[in-house]
Amino acid sequence: LHYLGGTKDGILADISTQRLLRTSSRSAREPKITSSFRYHSVAKHRSPNDFPDCNMDTCFNTSRCASIKDFRILVYGWLYKSFFYLRALRSLPWTTANASEACIFLVTMPLDFSLLAFNPHPNILPHWNDGLNHVIVSLSSTWIETGPRAETIGKASIMASSLHITEYRRGFDISIPLPGKVKSPHLQTLRPWERRYFLTFKGNRYLGKREGNFQSNPQFRSLHNGNDTIVALTCGHETNDKIRCWHPEEGAGCDEDEVIYQRYSFQDLMNTTFGLAPAGRSPYSYRLIEILSAGAIPILIADDYVKPLGGLIQWDRCLLEFSTSRVESILPMIRAIGIAEMQRRQRYCLFVYNQYLKDDVTFATSLIHALYLRFNGAL
Repeated sequence: LHYLGGTKDGILADISTQRLLRTSSRSAREPKITSSFRYHSVAKHRSPNDFPDCNMDTCFNTSRCASIKDFRILVYGWLYKSFFYLRALRSLPWTTANASEACIFLVTMPLDFSLLAFNPHPNILPHWNDGLNHVIVSLSSTWIETGPRAETIGKASIMASSLHITEYRRGFDISIPLPGKVKSPHLQTLRPWERRYFLTFKGNRYLGKREGNFQSNPQFRSLHNGNDTIVALTCGHETNDKIRCWHPEEGAGCDEDEVIYQRYSFQDLMNTTFGLAPAGRSPYSYRLIEILSAGAIPILIADDYVKPLGGLIQWDRCLLEFSTSRVESILPMIRAIGIAEMQRRQRYCLFVYNQYLKDDVTFATSLIHALYLRFNGAL
């Protein structure tokens, strides 16, 4: 792997190309869910990043990648201490240290500085070539936090955890998930009706007028009934502390929420049939992979969000999705779902987690698969 300011050489343990190809056939063999559940999502319209109008025909040199045998990826960018699961790319046979044989150049963006203070132009990269065959990877809550300015990315595509529908270039960009911080695979054997809770969430409550503040609405907080549905919120983080100092009225109910928050452990609340994965300051939640790891069924609450690895994963067979304006519909809808459908959804959710997301190497392989499918026009 190549970095600005340093080099990590070599291709490590060999993983056969057949593993990559088996992923598609295994996904195709999974049984189709016929669901009686329907939902309606109302996406919020936002001002998108003004990314160049690109597709695989106009902004990609296919001659560099004639076949899967030629599908080589060079990873380089800004060196920093943690890049989650992309480190596992070093163990895959599709990486190369030779730029002349690379089909795709994967550019890693740092997580520890804001472009408001430091705004590198991608043309300082040694193989930039106006972004041709480049993929810029960002795992931030918003693109502007770590991504180059939209007008500077040239022909590069985006692989990001915060892609909105209004800026997503279908067939060219790829949405990826954030890694879960806490995983609970020991709960995977519990069937949906054998679990301690029906619906749970433990996490931050966002105050003020920025994204994520729907968690302060009465409709969201009223999901908590203290019995089979637990919503444990805390206002205790730096941004909220400032808001409560300037606008004390914004913190109404925070003290009461904190009592509930301290009453339940995160691991205990993972023993649930359904788990809430609400958008925070970004449209994506760390909670999604955490819920999947426990064998629970995710309830995604987000607007204008491109779900991760959409070409690989049929998310409508696993999670249930609601817009932030329809939170009050969640409980009536999911309480109407029958046991058979719960079991089918859980089965596919577990397939998704174990096949694509369970650890760093598995997810890194999924990224390579997504890039290869995109190159072949299947994503």
